[in-house]
Amino acid sequence: MKIFAITLCLIGCLLFYFSHRHQNLFKQTLSKRYSYVGICFIVISLLVLFLSVPKLVAVYMWLMTMLVAWTFIPFVVLFKKNIPDEKANSTRNSA
Repeated sequence: MKIFAITLCLIGCLLFYFSHRHQNLFKQTLSKRYSYVGICFIVISLLVLFLSVPKLVAVYMWLMTMLVAWTFIPFVVLFKKNIPDEKANSTRNSA
């Protein structure tokens, strides 16, 4: 149950992040509907955590999952490779 709740929270965080207009991982943001679905997933994951672990531990796990997700998602863009720009930079410097 704990793994299910953490996974649900991560999916909710991803959906909520990808539906925000300032995300820069995708060229287009998801529709506003996915934002509400993400919030529902996050709330359901808190409820599932309340049922499976003590209340204080549930809140801690829930907050830490959101903190880790929303901290590291923006840095995924740094690892995303854009091959056409790299080729353009390498040919420009070789002359």
